[in-house]
Amino acid sequence: MKLFDVPSLWHVRLTGGGLVHVWADGYSIDGGCYVFDVLATASLEYQAGVAVTAKTPTDPERVCVAVARIPASAVEELHTAGIGPERSCDCSDD
Repeated sequence: MKLFDVPSLWHVRLTGGGLVHVWADGYSIDGGCYVFDVLATASLEYQAGVAVTAKTPTDPERVCVAVARIPASAVEELHTAGIGPERSCDCSDD
């Protein structure tokens, strides 16, 4: 699998007070969970062993792959903490 670009950093504040750092291109809500994914190029064989969340119609090897799944009930707040390699978040990440 080869990433299409450098993922962004997301801060996910949990209801218990913890903070999770997730590197992903984006997220969606599916089945009561936040699902974070990355855009990648992956062979069909490789795709069989990962959670593919979306496919491009013009290139069967260009897919979105899930990198984290967090129950929405466990999330207090989330936000982008940086686009690509640049970090731009001022929140407390301790």
